[in-house]
Amino acid sequence: MKSLKLANFHVRMMLPSMVIYYMIFITVITFLAASNSSTDQNFSSSGLEFSTVIFLFVMGLNAFRENFYFSQANNLSRKTFWSGLLLSILPIAFLMSIVDLVINRIYNAFVPSPTNFDMIYGTFRDTGMFDWNTMQYVWEQSNSYYTLFSTLIWQFAAYVLFFVLGVVITLIYFRSNNLVKIIVSVTPVALLVLLRNIAGLLPKTWILSFGTFIDAIFGWQTRNPYMATLTFFTSSFFLAGCFYLLLRRAEARE
Repeated sequence: MKSLKLANFHVRMMLPSMVIYYMIFITVITFLAASNSSTDQNFSSSGLEFSTVIFLFVMGLNAFRENFYFSQANNLSRKTFWSGLLLSILPIAFLMSIVDLVINRIYNAFVPSPTNFDMIYGTFRDTGMFDWNTMQYVWEQSNSYYTLFSTLIWQFAAYVLFFVLGVVITLIYFRSNNLVKIIVSVTPVALLVLLRNIAGLLPKTWILSFGTFIDAIFGWQTRNPYMATLTFFTSSFFLAGCFYLLLRRAEARE
């Protein structure tokens, strides 16, 4: 019960930021749609919902410290705080997935705008956006029940994942001293550089096997979005476990 009350508190804290985000987002795409209608040069856009991913990731980065201090000041257990914060993202992510889907369908009536789901799993992969021979847009967005439902669930899973990722990254920094913070910041870049340099030294069978594995867990070749959804949720559960382990010994500092 305490977890649900805390989740409700977190949701109410996040709603104003969500409203401001959509006010800015709708203003921008309204301007784009109006510009497209008033000029002879038609243009297109794609993957606009990725801005929601970034927004929720930033929300995750800022969701820990003040809420953790609040829970400690009110004598709430770390387990209650952990479950309350994770529960709060579920309605927010689901609501934003619905809103993004509705906005995309309305915006697409004025400006061709495939979602990330359309580009990865939809017919966009077959036709592309523009036929340079006829100088016309050839892609048409599907509004089938399967596409709408799959897009909704796929976006929802991705939104939850990136929010939890933001929380875990913030908690890692919260628990670390200055040296560890520098190491954590540099490690991703160092790994990317290292992988790029040693990729040519690895056996091709290893690289092909890794590519096949990535393709399978995200369902790219088979166009199965539910494989990616399962991967997103599994990753979210893993990060939630990391969040709990890091939180167990976290202490509120002045």
